[in-house]
Amino acid sequence: MTKMETNRMTELSVAQWQELIASCAREAASSPYERNYGIEVRSKVRPFMSEMTPEEAWLFELNALLFLLGKQANGRQLSYSTQMAVSETVHALESHLHSGLLPEVAVKQQGRLLETTAYMRETALGRAWTPPFYLDIYAELWISLISSKAEGHRLLQEELVHLTEAVETVNAAQNGELRNHARSAADVGATFGSGSSKGNGLFPLVARAWMHFWLEEDQQAWRLLGAAERHGLELEQVFRFLRLLEESGNWTRLEAWLSHCANEQVGRSPRSLGEYGRYWDAVARALPEAEERMWSALASLPPYCSSLYVAKLMRYGRWRQWIDYQLSHGSDPFGFRAKDLQPIEKEAPEALLPFYHQGVERYVLQKNRDGYKRAVKLLKRLAKLYKKLKREQRWEMYIETFAGRHSRLRALQEELRKGGLIP
Repeated sequence: MTKMETNRMTELSVAQWQELIASCAREAASSPYERNYGIEVRSKVRPFMSEMTPEEAWLFELNALLFLLGKQANGRQLSYSTQMAVSETVHALESHLHSGLLPEVAVKQQGRLLETTAYMRETALGRAWTPPFYLDIYAELWISLISSKAEGHRLLQEELVHLTEAVETVNAAQNGELRNHARSAADVGATFGSGSSKGNGLFPLVARAWMHFWLEEDQQAWRLLGAAERHGLELEQVFRFLRLLEESGNWTRLEAWLSHCANEQVGRSPRSLGEYGRYWDAVARALPEAEERMWSALASLPPYCSSLYVAKLMRYGRWRQWIDYQLSHGSDPFGFRAKDLQPIEKEAPEALLPFYHQGVERYVLQKNRDGYKRAVKLLKRLAKLYKKLKREQRWEMYIETFAGRHSRLRALQEELRKGGLIP
């Protein structure tokens, strides 16, 4: 398409916009792998926006940014300069999407917006890899599309058909290539591997999951996301579903998603673990009856996620369960700051008794002066707790029995006397 043919920009389709953007990009002095490339291309296409409505101009610029992203992020292994260029394009896309105009575009430019999502779908399925942010843009556009139209379900069903047909076409092409490759290998009497897989496996799986999500077909969405894990699905992409449910106040579905997501992925980073816990807090506030199910989900997480479970026990005032957990893991009372244990001492002081008693016995078993000193410190804490609980007589019986049982440990006896625990 020549620039002379673009004097009626408002009549052009998204496919024609992309042709125009591509023709402008060919005139750029920089390559797609240089940071100036994006600036050049955007400056060359900007004059064509002058005759457009604000909604058309917004959508045209979005298409220009998507074109840039497609040119720059064309593989997993990128040079430093290319990574910087991609980062700038992604930042521009984020700012563009949050400019506040998308809802208006969805109403006034629905046809072109659907064409844009189709362009994204076709671009993604024609590549071996697309950046994760590509899926976020696709989802954001669809959120606006279905929220602005009463026939949103029809659009979702149609997109599911398009996605399924596109995947079947790609698979058929791959199978044809594999058969041809096998025949060629047989002709030369050699056997080769299956070759590299073409097509982006992650995009169609997550894109279809989104359609089922909006159709409230969560089981199908989970199945697709489970399959997407083999293609590099990132936890942040799953959390996007959770955020949308939280924003809409759909607590029952959010609870179901959280229970389904209670797996090893959650604990891959402290940030994701904390976010997962925050969603459960929101559900428990809205649905108090869901709290017990929260504990079941947290307890089912892998061992390396235990910090979340333990923190929640403390936060929700489940003192005895917190103590039971520490006892079962042989935790050291001195591994906690005094203020960390103050809530338990105030609300359920008797729960601390077995924790401190276990610590005392462990330190005595060290059979050295430092261990005895630590044991005496814990014994002093026990004395205060027994007094607070008005069980002084039981304390006196305990310390007398303790001192007698360890009468041969001279150093321990000395520390007990220094601490004023025995005469």
